[in-house]
Amino acid sequence: MPKIIQKLNNLKNPESILQIDTIKGFKYIDKAGEIVNHYHVNNSIPRFRMGLDGLIIDNPREKIDVLKVTSNLIWTKFSEVDSLDMVIDLFVKEIEQILPVLNVQNIRRIGWRNYFVHEFKDQEAQDKYFSSLSKIKDGKLAFVRSEIQWGEDVKANLRIQKVIKNDKEKTPGVLFDLDMFQVGEIRSEEISKKLKYFRSYLADQGDFLNVVNNTFDS
Repeated sequence: MPKIIQKLNNLKNPESILQIDTIKGFKYIDKAGEIVNHYHVNNSIPRFRMGLDGLIIDNPREKIDVLKVTSNLIWTKFSEVDSLDMVIDLFVKEIEQILPVLNVQNIRRIGWRNYFVHEFKDQEAQDKYFSSLSKIKDGKLAFVRSEIQWGEDVKANLRIQKVIKNDKEKTPGVLFDLDMFQVGEIRSEEISKKLKYFRSYLADQGDFLNVVNNTFDS
């Protein structure tokens, strides 16, 4: 079967979310203000909301939409994804700044969720794609969910669903929602290496693209 998607940047990547689940991160309650201090720009206070349930900072850095820190996680959202490497670099810079404040050396889980979109030329092409996913005669699925295991310790949940772009043409497409994660005690200095390992599944070795291409009817 010919490859429909030749490389990862043939897919649009409108959103990327990274999260680590921390171990013994309850110093957040004492240190939240110290974290906020890191995000002042020219003595300008960042937009934030703070409570016992967590700290949320809007646009803490360029390219980062939201940063959330609680006693058990650090979460970031990106919607201007220039590259997967950019997302990794920006996230690692933030956690290298925050983890010492929380006095956290280990994490229990690392997760990376990406949304990838392939657009169709018209509604007929979209309908044909989703009809080909169904084993039921004349059936047409609205979404598909699958579990993936890669290597010895990385798992992922993949959801495939219909999307319509919010533009004048209402361009039809398919969304590949891939949530990758690894569970187990991980040293903080290993996070960058782990994320690059995740990235290799997405791009370098083409494993994810093979999954994507196999969903297209030959």
